[in-house]
Amino acid sequence: MKILLVSDLHVPTRLPSLPSEFLYLTEQVDLVVATGDFVDLQTVLLLKESSKQFYAVHGNMDDVEVKEYLPSQMSVQLEALRIGICHGWGSPQSIRERILRVFHDKPDVIFYGHTHEFDNSFLESVRFINPGSFCDDKSFALVDICNSQVKVEFKRL
Repeated sequence: MKILLVSDLHVPTRLPSLPSEFLYLTEQVDLVVATGDFVDLQTVLLLKESSKQFYAVHGNMDDVEVKEYLPSQMSVQLEALRIGICHGWGSPQSIRERILRVFHDKPDVIFYGHTHEFDNSFLESVRFINPGSFCDDKSFALVDICNSQVKVEFKRL
């Protein structure tokens, strides 16, 4: 399963719109996962419409409409893995510990955002993946899941 993981789009406050090259990429993967800070609901709906399958959570900078439309965290089963999805909040220090505590059943992998920095690390046997910030440097991650194997490639447009 090929996943496009993206976070911190900040449209239209820091990025005027999503580039057409990015929207093209969303159509080429099996699943798009977005970990919040879209800002406006139109951006959420555009990503959902351009994706074959779409999972998303809201972030701390999202408008009220986005927060009403999307949950703050979710867990999904992908292949043989339980995936947690959460934006994150507060200081980058200890963010992984805070995020891990919101999940009652410990996931195998957690996709998150908020820090605007790439991350591919482990804490308490949970793999944490942060695709960086799309609004800052057009960064995202391509995640390939096959059974319980996870490969991550960080990219920029």
